[in-house]
This record gives sequence, structure tokens and C-alpha cells, in this order.
Amino acid sequence: MGKPKRGGLKLREESLKVGLLLKIIGVAVTVFVGVYFLYSVNYSPLALLYSFLFLYFLTKILREANGKRNFDKTINVVIFSFLFTFLLFLLHKTALLRLMGSQAEEIILFSFPYSFAVLVLSYIFEPLSSIILTVLISLGVLGITGNVMAFLYAFLLGFGAIYGVLHYGKMRRGTIYRTAFVILYPASLLFLLFSHLQKLSPRTFLHDLTASTVNVLELSIIASFLVPIIEYLFRIVSPLRLIELANTNQDVFKKMALEAPGTFHHSLMVATLAERAADAIGANSLLARAGALYHDIGKLKMPQYFIENQVNLPNPHENKSPSLSAMIIINHVKEGVEMGKEMGLPKEIIDFIAQHHGTTLVKYFYAKAKEMGSDADETTFRYPGPKPQSKETAIVMLCDSSEAAVKSLKEPNEESIRSTVNSIFKALLEDGQFDEAPINMRELRVVKEEIIKSLTAIHHKRVEYPKEGKNGAKPTEEGKNKQKTSS
Repeated sequence: MGKPKRGGLKLREESLKVGLLLKIIGVAVTVFVGVYFLYSVNYSPLALLYSFLFLYFLTKILREANGKRNFDKTINVVIFSFLFTFLLFLLHKTALLRLMGSQAEEIILFSFPYSFAVLVLSYIFEPLSSIILTVLISLGVLGITGNVMAFLYAFLLGFGAIYGVLHYGKMRRGTIYRTAFVILYPASLLFLLFSHLQKLSPRTFLHDLTASTVNVLELSIIASFLVPIIEYLFRIVSPLRLIELANTNQDVFKKMALEAPGTFHHSLMVATLAERAADAIGANSLLARAGALYHDIGKLKMPQYFIENQVNLPNPHENKSPSLSAMIIINHVKEGVEMGKEMGLPKEIIDFIAQHHGTTLVKYFYAKAKEMGSDADETTFRYPGPKPQSKETAIVMLCDSSEAAVKSLKEPNEESIRSTVNSIFKALLEDGQFDEAPINMRELRVVKEEIIKSLTAIHHKRVEYPKEGKNGAKPTEEGKNKQKTSS
């Protein structure tokens, strides 16, 4: 059932080694290019600027933007993309020189897709890392070729790639091709035509058209192949991967719908709430949705012990001690983490399984143990944690608790829903469950209000429709009363 746990661990270790190797090579290339700039006749002042950009931006700005947990992953991908771009440029140059000879120098410069790596990074990460890579690649092109127009060309296409992904969105692989052919192709051709405006001729136009066509064809092919390679090599979860994970036609969800229907419905509701709440504060709504769908898969091991699956079934907790019942309930987190690893789920999704209860107390069985006069140790009745470590896991924790509590209300209305969610929010806050998540009080309040709004919309009062009697006859007063009672 999926990848073995040991294989996943080995792959992560190899990924760390690859990252370290990339950093070493990246520093070596930076020193080499810096020295090249310094001793070349032209553009020697760029040596210090290039080194400054590489060392300062990649260590300071990326760290602030992504946090400590994602910093290494982001910088590894940036360095890999940078080095891979220039490796392909050398191969591209060598191939065209052999095919066309030295007269193909201009076509070589402007037919290479400098922005393919920028397009891939824009597709996977936030725009900041793509902007930095655009600047680095543009300066690298200037240093290697000594051509200012090539520098501007790479700069223009890099920002065109960033704009294309932001414009078309990351939710479909067609974004790569749309960006390439709708935005970068005309931008490339217009740039080349304007640069040759004074000496424009049919031959020059043909050269420019050929260079632009080769550029976008290479770009779209390389970028589409590079996205899954980077996902696998660096263990990155792209938007498309999240869409695949959130597909409820997968076997685990089919099994849950059959064996634990209450849990399945609860997970769908939490996913909807989490997606809307994450959108409200600018968090990763797709990650929140996917994580919420998987957060309770551990309940599949013993579904009958969870109240949402006990429809018309006896409660198996009645004949068990509170401590044993609490252990069974708490154990669904551990079981879920193990299932997630066996299924080969990304760490980002497994984090939701491990963190959605944090270190909260299983209050019902703890109170029951106290009532029975037992000297109950509170730590026995607490989840092992860790507490939520990201905005998205904190959102799912609040959505999970709120949805379950509101579902237990006999007559949910706006007032009772607001009161319930407020009390849950206060309890989790006072228990320190959000202390380790990078989410502030303003964002938490926005999330809370969005949950209240969504739950109120879900549980709104419906208009009661009168049922017609036989032969279209209207129901009697007695029938109306029975109908109201049954509803």
C-alpha cells in the first residue's frame, strides 16, 4: 500500500545530501563568476553586486519569506535551477554552433529559454524566489555573454513568466503552456523586432521569429518536465500535487465513505471550512483543504469507537475504562501518521494528521475518570502533539473542533454557533495550542469569523414545505402538526 517507510526516509536523506552538494557548487560558481567579472574588461563592477545579491538575498529575504522550515528547501531549488539553466545554455550553444556554425551567434543568444527555471519556481513557490532567480540569471547571462541586450531579454522574459503564472494561476499544468505561448512568445518576438528596428529586413525578421519560436518550444517542454522532477527530488508539494491528493475518488476516501461514513462527511466539512478560512487570511487554501481531508484517516483502524460513526450502533466505550477509551481515541493520530507514511503522503500532509489535535485534552473521558473518583493523570488524557506548526494546521485544528461541536448542537442557529466557536477558540488559545504556529491574533480572529459565517450558512433554517395529501389534497391541521413533529 504505497511506498515503504524506510524508502521515504532514505529519499529524504539523499535530498539533504543533494542540497548540501548544491550549496557547495553554488558558492563555487558564485566565486568563479565573481572573479570572471572582476578580471574581465567589461562589467567588472558587477562582481561585488552579483555576490551581494546571491549571498544577501538568498540568505536573508528568502529566510524571512519562507521561515526556517522551508528556507533550505527553497534555496536548494533556487541554486539547482540557476546551475541547471546555465548547464542547458552551454549544451544549447554547443548544439547550435555545430548545426549552424559561428554565424548563428545571435540566434544562440536569443533562442535559449532563460526563463524556464523562473516559470517552474513561480509555479511551485511564492513570487519572491522567482524574482531573485530572474535577477541572478540575467546577471549571469550578462557575465557570460557580455551582451546587454541578452541581459535585458532574460530579465524581460523572467518577469513575463512570473506574471503569467500569477495571471493564469497554479491550479493546472496548462498554465505553463499558456504563459509560454500567450505571454512569452509575443514578448520575445516584439523585443527582438524592436531591438532590430533600424536594420529590420525579411532575413532579420525570419531570424527573430525562429529564435522566439525555438525559445518558447524549449521553455514549455523543459518546464513541464522539470516540475515533477523538482517535486520528487526536493520533496516539494506543488499545487497540482495537492489537487491530486484532494481527489476524493482515491481508495482511502472510498474506504472511509464505506467503513467510516461519519468521519468521511466530517472531513469533507472541515476541508470546506479550512479552505475558506485559509483564503480569508491569504494562507495556502489548497494545502489546508488537502490536509483536512486526510487529518482523520487514522480513525479507519477502529471507526466504531468514534461517535460520528455510531449511528444505530451500541457505544463500545460503555464497557471500557475512561483511560482505555482515551487511549483508543488518542491513538487515531498515531495510526493516521503511520498510514500516511505507508501511503507515501508528503510530510506537509502528514503534519495535519499529527498536529490537528496538538496537545489538547480529551475532556470527556478525563471528566468521566474524575467523576469515578480515579486519580487521573492529565497527561494520560492529552494528545501527544506536536502543536500546530503552520497557519494551515492551526486553521484545521480550529475548524475540526468547531465543526464537531456545532454538529452536536440540538438547534444550531447563528447565536449558538457563534457562542460555541468563540468558546472553542478561547479554550484552544488559553491552552497555548497556537503558540508554535506563525499565525497572529488578527489572523486567528479572521479565521474564527470565517468559520462562524460558513457554519451559519451550512446550518441555516430551511423553509418548511407542506406535503400534499392523496390526489393533490392539502394536508389537514393534524397532518401539518405531525409533519412539524417529524421534521
